Amino acid sequence: MKTLYTKSITVLMLCIAIFTTISCKKNAALCNYDEAPTGCAAGMDVAFLIDYTGSMGSAIDSIKSEVNTIVNTIMAESGGDYRLALGIFDEYPKRSGPSYTASPAYTALPAAQKKIITTGTNTDQHLTMMEKFAPANATSFSTQLSFLNNNPNMPMGWGINGPEPGDLLLNETLNNNFAGAWRSGNITRLAIIITDAPASGDDDNANATDDSFLQALATTANSMGVQCVLLTTFSGNTLYPANYQLQLIANNTGGSAVVAPTFSNISKDIISQIRNICSESKTAQRK
Repeated sequence: MKTLYTKSITVLMLCIAIFTTISCKKNAALCNYDEAPTGCAAGMDVAFLIDYTGSMGSAIDSIKSEVNTIVNTIMAESGGDYRLALGIFDEYPKRSGPSYTASPAYTALPAAQKKIITTGTNTDQHLTMMEKFAPANATSFSTQLSFLNNNPNMPMGWGINGPEPGDLLLNETLNNNFAGAWRSGNITRLAIIITDAPASGDDDNANATDDSFLQALATTANSMGVQCVLLTTFSGNTLYPANYQLQLIANNTGGSAVVAPTFSNISKDIISQIRNICSESKTAQRK
């Protein structure tokens, strides 16, 4: 009986070995036990930083209408290991905002998720983190997004002149854990900035000071392994430069921008940018 049992085990082990060899030939990745996943497959932290001034209503509504497709793309690319954050920015004359100060979605947020920049001479900038990073938080992210541009939950905010303070929200997200701490390791970290205006800091103006600030943010993002993705309709004019593109994206490793005449395809553009970045990380991993 022992001999028969030993022979049976030997035959079984031989079959397993043959099956494994055939499987590995078909898909070598299945047998590469020592190689840990990197890039998007290793996990994703994605922060959406959205201009919340009046002209952005249609862009926000478009993102809301396709949020499931956007989130499903992130879930698929990350293998389910993802964290999402949602922040908004707008500005007002000194001590006069925000327009949504009594709205339920805003009052329900912890005080630590609401920041007011008061250093400007004539304006205050309001930065709000609607959703902080949390594991696999598709449901709560979608809920918080649904409140945007939705009276009475969260009416659209204000802007004054052309430039808007998205650079200040990016700074808080990178340097001060406003969305929570970014994860370390080989994961993909994305800061997706959506705006129709140049960056303005705390003075409602796009100038050399903002250029230097954006360059410094690019350096910080590089040190953290954060890729900045810009989606905008602003390509620059005689009054203001396209400073996100020229100073932030151009100096950010892996940074990318989509400049379109309208936001009609914004959801598709977001998905395309995410897929492109994840595809590049897969190519780099194979090399």
